[in-house]
Parts: sequence; C-alpha cells; structure tokens
Amino acid sequence: MVVTTPFLYELKRLFPHSSIDVLSSTGNRGVLRNNPSIRHAPAWKPSLKGILWLWGVRGAYDLVVDLNHSVIWADLLMIRLIDPIWAASVFKVGRYGVLGSKLLIYRLMPKADCSWTRTITGRYLSLIEYLGGNPSRDYRYHLYLDNRQERVRVSTPITPSVAPNTWVVNQHGGRPKMALRDADMRTLIDTMLCHDPSSTIVWATAPHTYLEVEAKRKSWFPGRSNIEAYRPTDNALDICLLLSQAKGLVSPDTSLVHMAAAFDLPMVVVFANERALFEQWRPPITIWQRHVFSVCPKSLKGYSREEFCKAVEELLVSGGCSRSPSQVRLQISQGSPPATNA
Repeated sequence: MVVTTPFLYELKRLFPHSSIDVLSSTGNRGVLRNNPSIRHAPAWKPSLKGILWLWGVRGAYDLVVDLNHSVIWADLLMIRLIDPIWAASVFKVGRYGVLGSKLLIYRLMPKADCSWTRTITGRYLSLIEYLGGNPSRDYRYHLYLDNRQERVRVSTPITPSVAPNTWVVNQHGGRPKMALRDADMRTLIDTMLCHDPSSTIVWATAPHTYLEVEAKRKSWFPGRSNIEAYRPTDNALDICLLLSQAKGLVSPDTSLVHMAAAFDLPMVVVFANERALFEQWRPPITIWQRHVFSVCPKSLKGYSREEFCKAVEELLVSGGCSRSPSQVRLQISQGSPPATNA
C-alpha cells in the first residue's frame, strides 16, 4: 500500500475532479489515513460478505484499476462483479497459460512493460503515463500524519513524545527467515549506546513479535530505561510518528523500510540476495542508505557481520546526522481530506 501512494497522487493530479476509492485490507488501510488523493479506503477481504459488497457497488465506478502485474483470477472476478465502464491495468505477464495482453477485460493496458524503471512504484507510474499523464519520477511516497496522531506507544513511555536522539531498530522481516541474528541485534544496540549513551533505542515490533522482543529486551538489557519495545497498534501508520522524528533505522527488508523512506530517514537495510526483487522493491533513495546483502536469495542467511557492523558505524557517525529539519518531508494533514466532485 505504501508503494502505491505515488500512483494515487498522480492519478488524482491527472483526474482532479474524480472520486478515488481504494480497496484495502484491514491491516494496511491505515496507511492511507488522511491521504487527500482518495475519498475512501474500504476494507475488503475474500469472503461471502466481501463478494456481496462488490455486488452492492456494481455499476457505481467508471474505472477500476488493477495494479497486480500478473494475471490473478480473483482480480478478474472482482472486476466482473463491480462491472465498471473501463478496467485498466499495469502490463501483465502471462499466467495460467494466458497472456495479460490478451485479456479483453482490460481495455486500458500498456503494450509492454515499463522501459524506464524496474521498480514497482515506477511501473505504477508508467500506467499514469499511458493514461496521458506526466508523472514525476522521484518515486517519493506520500504518507500523511494527522496532527491528532496518537503518541508513540512503547512498553513504558520514556517521555510524553518521542525522545531526542532516538534510533529505531528492527529484527524481523515479513517471514521468519528474514530476521537479523540475535547476536547482531545485541551488538547493534550496544554500539548505538556506546556511540551516544544518552540516546534512546526503540525496538520496533509487529503484533506477533512484540512479546518475543519484550522478553529479549528485559533479558539482555535489564534496568536500561532508554531501550524500549514499541507496542504495535492496529493502525500501520501509528509507527510513522516515531519514524518521522527518529535519527535513523536499522532493519531487514520489510514494510517498515518503505514507511521510513517516506520521511527521508537514514537507514541500514539487510536484503536477501535476490537482485531482481531488490530492483523491484528497493526503497527510493532520497537520503543516506547502506544496503547489506545475504548470500541466500530466499533468506538473510549468511549476511556479513563485518559489513553489517561497518554500515551501522557509518550510520552513527554520518548518516543519522545528515538529515536536517528542512529535509524531513513531514506531511501534516489538518483533518479529513477535502471533498471531491463525483
């Protein structure tokens, strides 16, 4: 959902009087909170209730945009149920023995894949270009923090707001094999505290990792009040308040990296050694970043501890200090997005 935000911005710019809704999951709809480019982000999941909802909005939309770059049978069914006048899609590769370009349901689809970028965000923007727009190619994400945003939730709040000199660390990626080693996490936090004993370390978690991380924090760093485990909420955007005010991030490749990139946060990121996927999903480089790669294409197995520690030291010495307040693209919404003309 984060990587679609440049597309949504450009779609609204191309059709300024349109009303744009985004079908989303309950887990990622919060990413679009306060986004002025859209009208509504209805939560949807594949169920009987979800199918009935699609049938209920049948004929209500002029255009449906499918951003999957492969042929997905569920998407075809959803478009049939919604029954728009037009259906558009990014260029689709073949699947199930069917070429995406041969599917007549998509009346608007580029005839070839994007020629000027391999990134997912860029491929979305190429659809804007195909529709007649002139999209920006800086690929910056658009996340909006409400001025009523909840305060950062940590296990034991250090201050009423984010403490100065706060660093964010994260051990876990989206899959179990995409995690940093325990020994490296301890070394990482020790190095940060040695560099600046007054700094605050916030250990990011997801709902399924919070208890594990909190147990490690208490066991490894007893009595250290400036090391905290972030208590996750049911809204993915809540952690962005922390990221917008932090000095830097160290993390494996995961959605947290893309959210941090929206606020130009300096970071060290460990990726699996799959260069094609890296080119497809790498975050936009708008400020200092260091990328470390494993030896395995499907996991973080075998990433270099020496290279990782060197990158962290570079972040502490220079990267975290390279972001001035003028560079922070903190976008504040003053309330609900403005109404658009249907």
